[in-house]
Amino acid sequence: MENFVKEIKMQSGDSAIPGFFSLPQSDTAKKWPGLLIFHGTDGLGPQHLEFARTLTQKGYACLLPQWFGGLSSRPHWRDLDPYDLKIFWQTLRNEPRIDAQRCALLGFSRGGGVALLAASLLPEVKGIVNFFGLTSWSNGYADYQNLTFDKDDYLSFVTRITCPLLTMHGESDTVVPATNSYRLESSWQKNNTAADFHYYPGVEHSFIWPENIKFDATANRQARALMFDFLKQVCIIRKITGR
Repeated sequence: MENFVKEIKMQSGDSAIPGFFSLPQSDTAKKWPGLLIFHGTDGLGPQHLEFARTLTQKGYACLLPQWFGGLSSRPHWRDLDPYDLKIFWQTLRNEPRIDAQRCALLGFSRGGGVALLAASLLPEVKGIVNFFGLTSWSNGYADYQNLTFDKDDYLSFVTRITCPLLTMHGESDTVVPATNSYRLESSWQKNNTAADFHYYPGVEHSFIWPENIKFDATANRQARALMFDFLKQVCIIRKITGR
């Protein structure tokens, strides 16, 4: 399926935040499931747009906000505001080509942590895909200026998440250690929602980007297959089984 990319601006308070829609190129009146995608600390790059293009070819409409840095008037990831997340979600669901009842979240690295935060605020989210997310390490959340956490348990907010989760992490990750996902998995057990955690021995951070020296073709292939199966269940079939 072909796609086209549309550049947009989103207003969150006094901040103008750019973003990109990757939308199926179709003459039909069909509405597509939607994905809100969060980049990591390295910022929004060509690899994220290419990833969205791959998803769009599978029938998903994607919104990629440049949630900080670059052309965004949010200069640093510390400036993220809960209202930003609600504006991104509203923008995704208001796109006429998207079925607002079939939308999910996806994030990479620090963006994986942001996807989890967003899901705790947005009960309509159908699922979360978390690639090597920065979550359990206290500095992953402690330095956000506009967010409040339980300093005794930075992951206590996950009990407010009501949708399924898929997490994938390299066990040799030296940028965001796999302990982030181990601890997230432990905290998630307090929830009643489904979760699936996959760990890849000997695999490092950013293993899904072909242009990255840490790219791992086997782990990438397995992770993407898991992602597509998960998204099909939560966004299309609307049914997910067990933990």
